[in-house]
Amino acid sequence: MISSTTVFRKTELGNTEIATRKLGLRSELRRLLIMVDGRNNVARLAAIARPGEAEALLYELLAAGVIEAGDGSSAVVAQSSSSSNSSDSGPAPTAEQFKAARQAGVRHLNDTLGPAAESFALRLERAKDAQELRDAVTHVRTSLERMNGAAEAQRFLDAVRTAAAKF
Repeated sequence: MISSTTVFRKTELGNTEIATRKLGLRSELRRLLIMVDGRNNVARLAAIARPGEAEALLYELLAAGVIEAGDGSSAVVAQSSSSSNSSDSGPAPTAEQFKAARQAGVRHLNDTLGPAAESFALRLERAKDAQELRDAVTHVRTSLERMNGAAEAQRFLDAVRTAAAKF
């Protein structure tokens, strides 16, 4: 769950999307993205969305990589996660491990976030190889940590690792 006091800002990709419309965001996502300015908190942003939709829309914008937490903490977390994954990627998983890890991640997201998990789940499902899956898991874990805290991010990562370790 996103705190109503959380403040988001556009990423470089978000600013590019405003200028170019290359991602083809739905109108409600684009409208919300325009309002993300590093000053408006979630409570203010929710006022422009339909009742109850702001959180799901913000999750979609996070998953698309067009917004991030306004305090800059997400950038630090994402960089440290990426560097640890690239230097310690380990051996390539078997086909069974790859499939099990991907399925466990999607299942955990759906159980935890419900409909708001769609963009995150799609990112996991689109992974074609081990490196793409590692990158997707890192992105999702980082987003979960920003939005729901470190404990939830760790539960997601544990679910993925446990499923892969069974094979």
